Amino acid sequence: MLIAIPVVGIQTGVLTPPGVIGGFENGVGLFVSDEEEEGKPIKVRGIWDNISATTCRWQQAASRDDAKTWEDDWIMDWVRVS
Repeated sequence: MLIAIPVVGIQTGVLTPPGVIGGFENGVGLFVSDEEEEGKPIKVRGIWDNISATTCRWQQAASRDDAKTWEDDWIMDWVRVS
C-alpha cells in the first residue's frame, strides 16, 4: 500500500505535502520524495530494511538523474539496547 507522508524540506525547514510517497512490501519500506538542490530537481529515497525485533537499517540516497542512478548519502544501522 502506498502512502503519502508530509516531510520537512531539506533546505527550507517547511512542511511540504505530499512529501514522501511509499510503503512497506515484503518487510522493506521504500519511500521517495521530490526535492530541490541548488534550484535543480532531485529525488530522495529512503529504505527501511533488515527489520527484526531488535534491529533495522535506514538508507537514504539521492538521484540527480530522475531515479536512473542513486548515490547513498546516509546509512544507519539501529540496534535495540533495551
